[in-house]
Amino acid sequence: MLKIINRIVCCALVMYTYQIHSQTINITVEAIYPPQQAEYVYQPLADWLAKKTGFEVQINSADNYYFYWRDAKAQNPDFTFDAPHVAAYRMTEKNYEPILRVAADQRYYLVTNQNIDVTADIGKQLVGQRVITFPSPNIGSLLFDQWFTDLFLQPQKVVTALSWKDVINQVFSGEAEAAIIPQYLYQLYPNLLVLKESKPFPGQIFLASPTVSPGIKSSVIKALNEITDSDEAYQILTKSYINGVPIYGDSMNNIRCCF
Repeated sequence: MLKIINRIVCCALVMYTYQIHSQTINITVEAIYPPQQAEYVYQPLADWLAKKTGFEVQINSADNYYFYWRDAKAQNPDFTFDAPHVAAYRMTEKNYEPILRVAADQRYYLVTNQNIDVTADIGKQLVGQRVITFPSPNIGSLLFDQWFTDLFLQPQKVVTALSWKDVINQVFSGEAEAAIIPQYLYQLYPNLLVLKESKPFPGQIFLASPTVSPGIKSSVIKALNEITDSDEAYQILTKSYINGVPIYGDSMNNIRCCF
């Protein structure tokens, strides 16, 4: 009888260990790349988290920004890496917990490679011209609506791009006369002329669902905080820009202000 009990206990322990190590955690990321490219960009992060936590890690990205926002309202992934205003929505409406944010704030810039007089009225000079950015509710699209309020005297908003690289390419190819882009992208193309500049916004936010167990959440937080000291840091940070800082009370309030 004792042997049977021991076998049952051993089997239970094996099954428990297997379930822990075979569990998959899913991470939804902001849709600023086509899905296949997003998988490539964030794979080093997924590999790192899998290595440090023992869980399988699945990266999910919507086909476009509209679907990203729709899914934010309809779905509840384990973890997310969100734009600040989408993070604020999840925090306010779904009780998601912010665990890390990109260290640097991000401004957005209206830029062009055209010959435009920055001392004159920018809006009048861009009437009828094509300004490309991401679809609403991306911050670039929201800023367009703030900067150009006259429906009869405004540029043409173009939201066909599937990545920020695509936004830049359409400016250089002449398919658009101007673009609204985030600061980290503008820094790669400093030859572009800045026409407007936004206030600073918090960087992207890493969040955990309220349904994630404390053990899993703490292991992911620990792994994220150890990235900068790892041999894989360069590959992870240069692709996904996750050079983060922990989030405390004041930072949480600043994020909620974006909503």
